Amino acid sequence: MGLKKIISFTLVLLFFLQVTAMADDLRDTIENGKISLDARYRFEFVNQDGIEKNATASTLRLRLGYTTKDFYGFHLHFDLETIHVIGIGDYNSTDNGKTEYPIVADPEDTELNQAYLDYSGIANFSFRLGRQRIILDNARFIGNVGWRQNEQTFDAFKFVNTSLQDFTFTLTYFSRINRIFGAHHSRLSHIELDAFVFHLNYEFSLGGLSAYAHFFDNKNNPDSSHQNFGLRFTGDYGVTDEISVLYALEFATQHDYKQGSDVINATYRFLELGCNWTRYTAKVGYEVLGGDGTYGFSTPFATLHAFNGWADKFLSTPLNGIQDVYFLVGANFDVLQRPLVLKLVYHDFRSDHDSIRYGSELDVMAQLTVLERLDVLLKFAGYNANSRATDTTKFWIALHYRF
Repeated sequence: MGLKKIISFTLVLLFFLQVTAMADDLRDTIENGKISLDARYRFEFVNQDGIEKNATASTLRLRLGYTTKDFYGFHLHFDLETIHVIGIGDYNSTDNGKTEYPIVADPEDTELNQAYLDYSGIANFSFRLGRQRIILDNARFIGNVGWRQNEQTFDAFKFVNTSLQDFTFTLTYFSRINRIFGAHHSRLSHIELDAFVFHLNYEFSLGGLSAYAHFFDNKNNPDSSHQNFGLRFTGDYGVTDEISVLYALEFATQHDYKQGSDVINATYRFLELGCNWTRYTAKVGYEVLGGDGTYGFSTPFATLHAFNGWADKFLSTPLNGIQDVYFLVGANFDVLQRPLVLKLVYHDFRSDHDSIRYGSELDVMAQLTVLERLDVLLKFAGYNANSRATDTTKFWIALHYRF
């Protein structure tokens, strides 16, 4: 056998062995991945002035996922979810025709929740491509709305680089937002966009500093297309071994983008101060979504339930804007060696323009981890209206299991 034939034969053999090894690795990657299960039962009650009937929604959300093992730096993840009424379904889901009841935005549906490919085979570099959960900072601008049974996801490409010490740079492009109303909703299933999000975070001794720029070209509603530029600083400072001071500060501007309306021009301001003492927390906050009577600062892709009260009376910003002054006290205890989290929040809502008093709200929450993966949640929201919306009381009981 000539030298060329020996070399050719050797190369073919090496290629065959490599393909065989990769095939074995791929089989192992698929067969030995990780299964995940997320189950949440929730009962929600709503009494709302101006609507004769009370809403009672008993729903179960099941989410089953699978993540492959690492394959040369790649791994694949997908999860399916289904939301169903269990027992009582006297509520307006926004798509079931029961408009005589208050809204509980948990329509029944079964859909693909996430499906993405990850790559992290190069140091300080990663990307994710596909339908995915995205949460940036505190989710004030971009979040997954995890409170609702069907979470918000993004059809996106996300790139993360941590090459510089203490810096994290994130670039995200998304073309579609899959909304909380579900893939089969008759009107509100998704939003088509061309959206670019730049996010830079720097961690240092006093906390974390974030700079961000958002460019949202809304294909479904071009007039709403806008851009945000902002800075956020948050951290804590230990005064003693048991006491630390908490602080957060944020400022952002919002303007029209692409075909966005010329009226889009507003600012966002946020200030929060607080204190941690052993198991207790107290905070006072001041959040302003600016408005001038023509336009109010908008955060349509945020986890809105986490802000401006759990009664969800400010899911869209009034044209006169919002000033939300709030006070929070919380505590963490152990009950039979199980964590118990308590929280009480009071909000006073006023306009940013024309000095209008919208109303006030009291929110109370208790969450107990009864087993390692099982939480029980009790939650209450009471909104007292002055000039915006109507008096509303909401109450929740939830069981949440993760595996």
